Amino acid sequence: MEKIYADIAVVGAGPAGLCASVAAAEEGFQVVCFEKSGVPGGAANMGMGPFGVESRLQKAEMGTLTKEEAFTRFMDYVHWQSDANLIHDYLWNSGPTIDWLEDMGVVFAGAMKNFPQSEATWHVVQPEDGGRPGPRCASAMNKTIFERGQELGVQYFFETPVKSLHCEDKIITGLTAVDKDGVEYDVEADAVIICTGGFGTNPEMVKQYTGYTLEKDMFDFMIPGIDGDGIRMAWEVGAGKGRMEMERTGKTPLPDSIAMAHFQCRMFNNAGAIAVNLNGLRVANEDILQNHSINGNICDYQPERSMFRILSSDAVDYYQEHGNDFQGKVHQFTNDEEFGPGWTKLCEEHPTICYEADSPEELAEKIGMPADEFAKTIERYNYNCEMHFDDDFCKPRQHLIPLTGNKYYAIKIMPSAYGSLGGIKINHKLQVLTEDREWIEGLYGAGTDVNEMYNGTYFYYFPGNTMGFAVTTGRMAGQYAAAFLRELEEQMDEE
Repeated sequence: MEKIYADIAVVGAGPAGLCASVAAAEEGFQVVCFEKSGVPGGAANMGMGPFGVESRLQKAEMGTLTKEEAFTRFMDYVHWQSDANLIHDYLWNSGPTIDWLEDMGVVFAGAMKNFPQSEATWHVVQPEDGGRPGPRCASAMNKTIFERGQELGVQYFFETPVKSLHCEDKIITGLTAVDKDGVEYDVEADAVIICTGGFGTNPEMVKQYTGYTLEKDMFDFMIPGIDGDGIRMAWEVGAGKGRMEMERTGKTPLPDSIAMAHFQCRMFNNAGAIAVNLNGLRVANEDILQNHSINGNICDYQPERSMFRILSSDAVDYYQEHGNDFQGKVHQFTNDEEFGPGWTKLCEEHPTICYEADSPEELAEKIGMPADEFAKTIERYNYNCEMHFDDDFCKPRQHLIPLTGNKYYAIKIMPSAYGSLGGIKINHKLQVLTEDREWIEGLYGAGTDVNEMYNGTYFYYFPGNTMGFAVTTGRMAGQYAAAFLRELEEQMDEE
């Protein structure tokens, strides 16, 4: 066993853990950070950038959203069923955190929207090679934060998962970690910050605490290692259970590598692709499905948690001629290929997800919905298009594209998630609490493990929120832990 003495120990080197370690080290404290994987960044290596409001960059690009507006909209969105003090502090610190990241060398491509109805709060990271931002570009941010931590003397231990926390009389005293070679580290620390990324790939926890079955009615990103170990360790030393849910969205059950590679799949994201359930009934104003969290909510309410987006050959021709409805600075898709052959192949390879037929009735039969009801739905929708008014769900007239032609297509949509949310009870100072709301002295939480701010639906209108919560609360937790140690030092000096 190897003994380590440190002021602050951080569990996890994802975006929250990296920011916590740097923020604490900037205050002059000795910091150690343990990560189970072999590289820093965690789930954020899959993403593109964090939320921020009133950052220098957002102001420079003439973003108009203010902290006050963001707070009001956020709290209205969650019906005030979240910690208002935490939401306030997160929003007020989000812009300065973006500035802090820029000052340490992170380069952002801009403050962007994710879809037209959203706000330009998504601070998308510029890839290291200077190319176009896209999935995984946030890894450049994580690399910069990690290098800053090394400059400040943070000791990072990779492939060294923490196994347990040490706690005496509700006072944290350190932790135990074991590296890949079996070397055990007994760490003595006055403060510990948990930042392990949630429980999103732990089938038992997902089932027990959210009611979903992974890979059956919940298609999570399944990033290896996100299995709730930090939450479990916090519970073991007396932490209370926070609200636990999936960061729900809605997507096709096709593997992402396939769905993103085929423009035919992305074609169904257009508002002209109607949304129908297994009863053959239309279920939404498809314009709103540009918000993928609402997409997931609608799926969750349908029979077998399934929804089908429907297109026809004439509608496909329309989009191939006029382009897609919801282009953005990051998500820009072209329809240069011919739709038919590629889609036919996908239908052959994935017959329970992708469908093609010569008529609405045949399509319904292949999916397993009532053919007569579905035919009526198509007839009714086409009538609305003819009248230029959606009397059912009030979809804007520019998106009323008739579903006519000699071919009909469908793709299955089901609940998905970017990961889990919550698990450890905290207060707005990010202090970990017992069920009786007593602080376990010296123990803090940040990022996904403590993120229960959405109350059921990710606030996609402010894109970048979960990564933003991770980097901002990570920084805050590092600062709070440092302030706590300063108080201890002052008390010792007085004694």
